[in-house]
Amino acid sequence: MSEPKHERDPEDTRKHLDFIQAVVTRMSAASSTAKAWLLPVVTAAYGYALTQKDDSIALLALGATLLFAYLDANYLRQEKRFRSLYRAVAEGKHDIAPFSLRPEDIPSDFSKKDKGDWPGKTPKWINRLLPGPSVWLSWSIMPFYLPMALVGIGIFS
Repeated sequence: MSEPKHERDPEDTRKHLDFIQAVVTRMSAASSTAKAWLLPVVTAAYGYALTQKDDSIALLALGATLLFAYLDANYLRQEKRFRSLYRAVAEGKHDIAPFSLRPEDIPSDFSKKDKGDWPGKTPKWINRLLPGPSVWLSWSIMPFYLPMALVGIGIFS
């Protein structure tokens, strides 16, 4: 933890926090939109696959479920990163550039779990491609997408 190099204007800090909150709000809205688009698509595809006994459509819907789960998990990871950045700016203990919207500026003393990353020994390329376990096991990802994927697997098999 490093002490800030200079005094900050409280109004600048408030505006910085507003900018970060706007990004968090956009990520949350994108996540909701992904879920809203997926539900009718998967419902129709699974329904068609069941009535027409067409396993390939069930496989297509399963692929869509996995793709949307990956997209949604990435939105959640970015949201977690920006929430960590928000906390760091709000605490005022860290030297973060004024109006920075770079999650890379999050201090290293914030846990990888809070940022949605993989544990420390995981290769960087995996962390760049896949959100960490705290994201996949989140209440907004696993309980939503896992049942849909299991239904698709059940229909396909």
